[in-house]
Amino acid sequence: MKIFLSVSAFEPFKEKLFLTLWIAAFISNIGTWMQNVGVGWLAATMSASPLMIALIQAASSLPAMLFSYAAGVISDHSDRRKLLIWTQVFLFVVVLLLAILTQFQLLEIYLLIFFTFLIGIGSAVTTPVWQAITPEVVSKGRMKEAIALNGVNFNLARAVGPAIAGIILIYGGIQSIFLFNAISFLALIAGLYWWKNSISAFQPIHFRKTAIEGLKAVRKSKPFLQILIRTISFTAFVSIIFAFLPQLSKYEWRQNSGQYAWLWVSLGAGALTGSYLYGILNKLMSSSKIIFYSCEIVALCLFLFTKITDFYVHNSIMFIMGIGWINATSTLNVLAQQHSPNELKGRFLAVNVTVFQGSIALSSIGWGYLSEKYAPLLVMKIAAIAMGVFSALVILSPMEEPGRIKDSVACSDPLLQYQSK
Repeated sequence: MKIFLSVSAFEPFKEKLFLTLWIAAFISNIGTWMQNVGVGWLAATMSASPLMIALIQAASSLPAMLFSYAAGVISDHSDRRKLLIWTQVFLFVVVLLLAILTQFQLLEIYLLIFFTFLIGIGSAVTTPVWQAITPEVVSKGRMKEAIALNGVNFNLARAVGPAIAGIILIYGGIQSIFLFNAISFLALIAGLYWWKNSISAFQPIHFRKTAIEGLKAVRKSKPFLQILIRTISFTAFVSIIFAFLPQLSKYEWRQNSGQYAWLWVSLGAGALTGSYLYGILNKLMSSSKIIFYSCEIVALCLFLFTKITDFYVHNSIMFIMGIGWINATSTLNVLAQQHSPNELKGRFLAVNVTVFQGSIALSSIGWGYLSEKYAPLLVMKIAAIAMGVFSALVILSPMEEPGRIKDSVACSDPLLQYQSK
């Protein structure tokens, strides 16, 4: 992908503000991925129930379904810098308290689910606001490169964070991971505090009217609804690996915490590789086909997990799954941006995030419930087959192609990009 290979890809780093916030976000993202790995393993040590472990994933994603749309509406009518600072302070306090409770062995599975939900609330508010500040921290001519570098930031942290978490789990304990994550929020708070943004006058917000207006527009947009259907066809099934991985790693495959962490490292490495391949694939085939093949690749990976027990092969499968994951999410994200009208872009993309994360949360609960009645590996096999079949059926439904994307953006999860006011 040219944007990753050319010198111009790093042009935004010449702007001190963007570089400072990028580094601060990278530290915070590393802490977040360390936290994800640590929480999953801690849940598996507290309970062998696949449902209870799946509820951790649901608690992490559910707040995005509940609050992302509201955050998207509010962010267009508020001082984003202050909103981000206070959100990071909230996350710092929550994670620090989690570290203290863990240190004194006062944490149990239901409390862990509650704290995961609180962290999810902070993340649900942060995501749209963070993406919305991009036009404010980098010059307009470097916008596309800045968005791409933000995607690299997240995916690089996805690979680095779990590797560090695996080492800390062995030598420092889970409370050390929580403490690192808490400190990582301080780095982001410092970067945001250093930034002195210019505040424009905000028009009074009529929240209910503004929110309903956006939802009505989404309902009338057939191309956008087609994107949402494809989002569900991917997330409803891929969610099972995030919901089940701690339980499968510890109880089905008899792996230790370090091996569990390396599965996440492999996923992150696959996502980084997929970020490069995305630009190539985007020139060779339509968006519909990229989504279809990505879904089929992930479905195959899920199926292979039910047949293979070798740790090294598992890492290879996770690497391939990372490629499928990033290509599907990136394509869905860019399509959502292209089919969102400028005057309603924030609300359209907030709906996209709501559906994306809501599908993951609700399906995680569903897969966990089924696993209480049937063997987890059998449930995963069902999910793999269903994903393959459903994705094949969805591609039969035509989707409007907005044209080939010249400047590809490989991102992490649904990206909320707002037009500067």
